[in-house]
Amino acid sequence: MSKVDAVEFTCGECGATNRLPRAKILALKASPLCGKCDKPLLRAFDRFFDDLDPESYIHPLDRETLDALKRIPGVSTLLRSLIRHSFELFTRLHHHANFIRVSATQLPTVWSRFERAARCLGIKQLPELYVYQDPVPNAYTFGVDHYFIAISTGCLELLDDDEVEVVLAHELGHVHADHVLYKSAARVFGSVASAVIQATLGIGSLIVYPIQLALLRWDRASELSSDRAALLVVKNPNLVMRSLMKIAGGTRRFGSELSIDAFVEQADSFGKMQDEGPFGRYMTIFQTLFRSHPFPIWRTKEILDWVTSGSYLEILDGDYKTRALVATRACPSCGQQNKIDALVCTHCGQQLQEEPPPPSPEEAARQAQDADPIAKAWSDVRGWYKRNFTTDGTWQEGDQDAVDSDVKPPDDDKKDPPSGT
Repeated sequence: MSKVDAVEFTCGECGATNRLPRAKILALKASPLCGKCDKPLLRAFDRFFDDLDPESYIHPLDRETLDALKRIPGVSTLLRSLIRHSFELFTRLHHHANFIRVSATQLPTVWSRFERAARCLGIKQLPELYVYQDPVPNAYTFGVDHYFIAISTGCLELLDDDEVEVVLAHELGHVHADHVLYKSAARVFGSVASAVIQATLGIGSLIVYPIQLALLRWDRASELSSDRAALLVVKNPNLVMRSLMKIAGGTRRFGSELSIDAFVEQADSFGKMQDEGPFGRYMTIFQTLFRSHPFPIWRTKEILDWVTSGSYLEILDGDYKTRALVATRACPSCGQQNKIDALVCTHCGQQLQEEPPPPSPEEAARQAQDADPIAKAWSDVRGWYKRNFTTDGTWQEGDQDAVDSDVKPPDDDKKDPPSGT
């Protein structure tokens, strides 16, 4: 997406069109006033989003990759059983025994920020919160039956209180968006996959690799949605981007020399590099597959795009999908409400639907290709090559030799006749 210098926004009170400069939106700390009626343009700016449905802010790449992951037969039940009956208890015991559990009496400043972020997103049952000793700034969310969040001392040392709230709100965004089951699976599936492959002499790779690749690709995309949730909590784009800037390369010694304007300019430049062709976009995905989070510059660029698209402003004006308008049903185990199409209860982990019947072999092959980012990227790159470096500019099946090989064997009927005849 090219750089947008201003966003046109219609006042919900008088209907006048207001032109808001990008720099003003990025620095928002209160709702701007309409130039005609002098009333707040963003009428929900100071509101807590008790009824906000996460579909209002989910990133398209998050939605696309999660749909591809769910199309793998049995994946939800497999991952839930894998984590619930082994890793969850082990991990909770490990955190409880090794890290500091935050509460109103233990690190109360951190806890108050945590509570505020949860209230803003309408999360009534707070996950457990832990602080662990690690100089690397990081945080994560885990669990099936009982969610918990952990934040490193590196985050608390590097970031100020407002920036710490951004990180906590980001992790709570995973809870609000029902990410936690798949996020937990992404953290542990690698070690399980290695054990399965070794135990089956490599045959298991046919099963576990597609699941692992689909998990990793979705896992990175889900971070973009949680950045949006964090922005809805703090309602200050520059604050979110400042947090990402410090995580990317901030230090206490030179903190006063960091420039948010220069960082935004760097993100704009990165966006132009991505727009040059499919290589840029998919290299970004490939390079982040085995990182805990996507590149901070990429995340900043996605925040800029969302803010200037107008969708962010619409939510702050109260124009968003609410949970009350989404069809729900009660879990037979715990009684809590879930979306009508949910496979697993997000509160207790109870399976809510039978797994869909297995697809036909042809459909399974197509779904495996859709879920595999490498296959999808290679297909796009081949098409890009064909359009830019061949004469007809179209890509058809069977044209792979145009990329894969510089030399083609000659056709038998086009061979030159032997000399002397």
